[in-house]
Amino acid sequence: MQPCPQSREQQKRSLAAEVLRSTGRLQLAALGNSMLPTLWPGDLVTIHSQPFDRLQVGDVVLFVREEQFFIHRIVSKSETERRVVTRGDAMPTADAPISTEELLGKVVSVRRRDQDIAVPVCSRLHRWAGLVSAYSDRLRSVALRLHAMRSRTAEVNSEFAPREIPLR
Repeated sequence: MQPCPQSREQQKRSLAAEVLRSTGRLQLAALGNSMLPTLWPGDLVTIHSQPFDRLQVGDVVLFVREEQFFIHRIVSKSETERRVVTRGDAMPTADAPISTEELLGKVVSVRRRDQDIAVPVCSRLHRWAGLVSAYSDRLRSVALRLHAMRSRTAEVNSEFAPREIPLR
């Protein structure tokens, strides 16, 4: 008998968390849109284990809550309570405080359309664009469609790009 899809997804997350804890490194594809315009669906993020003491406000982190993965930005940190508060760049409100047990690691790089990029800092422009995305379904939908079209165009262009042919 096949396991139900939900338990399969839980197994995948458990395995990914275990890989991160044991090797200190993990790569995942971003799926949601809570971090627009910092992260886009399909971006490949590299996460490294990080001690709580080395995390700072502004870092983008992976955490687990209610058996779900979230990638959000730290907006405040309490050394005494050993908790952080995060918020998705496109979310109007912050998440409930996250304990050190829920924190899995820090996003250290992003790969988008075959290019490595630094993890974008949340500037005022990013925050404004994220909030516009949070409050306007229509604008978020347009932005996601444009992103998908750019991704498809990049794939087609790379498929037909000139390649070196070895001479014999």
